[in-house]
Amino acid sequence: MKKWLLKTLVLAVFFAVAFAASAEGIISAPYVRRAPVVDGVLDDDAWKIAEEKGGTGKIAYLLNAVPISDGWTSDVWVCWDDDFLYVAFKNYQPKNTVVAVSVNDGDPLWTNDDENEIFISTTYPGSRPYYQAIMNPLGTKSGLNGNLDWDVAAEIYDEYWVVEVAIPFYIFDNYYPEIGDEWSINLTRRSHAHAGGNGEWRCWSDLVVNTFLDPLTFGLLEFVQ
Repeated sequence: MKKWLLKTLVLAVFFAVAFAASAEGIISAPYVRRAPVVDGVLDDDAWKIAEEKGGTGKIAYLLNAVPISDGWTSDVWVCWDDDFLYVAFKNYQPKNTVVAVSVNDGDPLWTNDDENEIFISTTYPGSRPYYQAIMNPLGTKSGLNGNLDWDVAAEIYDEYWVVEVAIPFYIFDNYYPEIGDEWSINLTRRSHAHAGGNGEWRCWSDLVVNTFLDPLTFGLLEFVQ
């Protein structure tokens, strides 16, 4: 093979790998004109638009970027409008294994329940202070510095449970994004049944450290048209 052709192939492979790596850890949340109904049912056009425009991902890792092997992954969707950030989770898990005991908003859901969490920083790379929203399979919510003025709905099905969330942008210290803005995000899940019943943390961002409380490990949230 001629040297110039070999070099061309090497460069092509290099750029393909680089592009694939750069595409990891990115959610391109689309702007939607009709907000999803926060009801625990994933049949809204807004979530279909998110699928079409890159506003989806999967909670598929344990800490330290170890892929989940038991099938208990989660699909996630993100979109936005002028006033709210919308996030949905579909957590695969048999109904008879779901742990949901906390019914009072503001409870420490991370201690006893299965739950989802949203980590947000209004910069990219992420920085402190960041925002953390927590929801269990009953729709109980906590976090966001004690501000409970946001909407959650949840529903438990036979083979999965769903959480839908609408967070007003004013909660993020009145940071209202525009098309093209870049924030940081991580989307996580606690599986109570794992690790001997002590719970196991799972996340969307393939972390390189043993915590998802470091905003520098958050992925990229792009606000797109």
